[in-house]
Amino acid sequence: MTTNNPAERDQFPVDGQTHYVPKYAGSGRSALYRLHNPNWNGGSDHMDSRTAGEAGFGTEYALGYPYTSQAAGTQPYLRTFNGCTGDHGTRSQNEGAKSCYGDESASYGYAWPRYLNTPTSLASLSAGGVTISSNRVTGGALWNWTYNGTQYINNLDYGRQLQSSLFFSRDGVTANPTEAGDTWSNPAWPAYRRHGSPLLALNTDTASKTQSTRSVPIDFVPQNFGGGEQNPAIYRDFQLGKDITLDWGGLGPVARYQTVLNSPALTYPGIEVPTAYLRAEFNRYFTYDAVSQTLTERTNFGQCSDASYFSWTPPNRGGVIIANADLSKAMAVYGANTSQGGSVSEMRMYKFIGGGCGTGTGEFDIASSKFTVLRHGNVGAGEKRFNSWVMTGSVGQIQGWMNTLRSWGAA
Repeated sequence: MTTNNPAERDQFPVDGQTHYVPKYAGSGRSALYRLHNPNWNGGSDHMDSRTAGEAGFGTEYALGYPYTSQAAGTQPYLRTFNGCTGDHGTRSQNEGAKSCYGDESASYGYAWPRYLNTPTSLASLSAGGVTISSNRVTGGALWNWTYNGTQYINNLDYGRQLQSSLFFSRDGVTANPTEAGDTWSNPAWPAYRRHGSPLLALNTDTASKTQSTRSVPIDFVPQNFGGGEQNPAIYRDFQLGKDITLDWGGLGPVARYQTVLNSPALTYPGIEVPTAYLRAEFNRYFTYDAVSQTLTERTNFGQCSDASYFSWTPPNRGGVIIANADLSKAMAVYGANTSQGGSVSEMRMYKFIGGGCGTGTGEFDIASSKFTVLRHGNVGAGEKRFNSWVMTGSVGQIQGWMNTLRSWGAA
């Protein structure tokens, strides 16, 4: 039985979240109804249909309004039939066929398939001593980065990870399309309640050591645009993701991270290219100017607040480094200033440790550290690519790799 009612959903959470279906009628959409027959095949049966009253079933209500033709990232909405019992069902493209059930041939429209009650579906790649894993459930955002036995990424909610998002004004409100998902993603909730961004594409090429992902992003604060706790707000005309190449230039734990955005023209957005939330074990903060080879520890910013951060822009080439207490482990991001043909308008570091954030160092703790690389400025319609380099090692090793990238003219 399919439902769009949260209370009913929570009574019967057997399968979980099957699809994102448009909530409202509109151009290029048609109604999908939930039907019921209390006397079907010796029992009671529900089925989904684009035809009210199909086969003598009573019409209960419209579940939503799937697309009549395929939009980016959508797949056919599948109705199934159990030849053993006569029962009708619904199946996501991400769900295997069940015993006795077969997909029916009629078209029931197109929607974004989801992952039922599965919190992670990981695609991994290893090279240069690093293993990365991207999560299909969260639009392909990078979920794990492991080097020398240490996993660096914090995954408390779908605004974290190593990913991209952007900010721009939409009807006087800040829009925030996010690669991984939205704020309704508390890990204490069952997976079927969380909102991950739909995955458009994922490809892992071991020969080139490259993993490519694209999501159809959703707004991190969906209630700003007609959504909310039960309804994500999807940017169907946007695609956001990455091409990440490990062992860049044979440097081992150094990866080129290319943020890829396909969108309409936008007026002065801020684009995270990318951002990463790290486990709170990493709690010392540095900037590194790769031209003057100057390393500076930064301590003069607050804690546990989005409004308190350290802002720095490399005058030419350089990066920010977030390290553990003895500087033996760190993650860093390197880039070139836009004046040098690079993608960096600004870099920021945040300390979400102490105060209301606590001090836990786990993958799902509130406490974390964050870096972000920001690109400001107008962008045209179509595909845009922004380069940065992400790396892990000791602070000393990272300085050496940044010097090498600078000598190569990486931008």
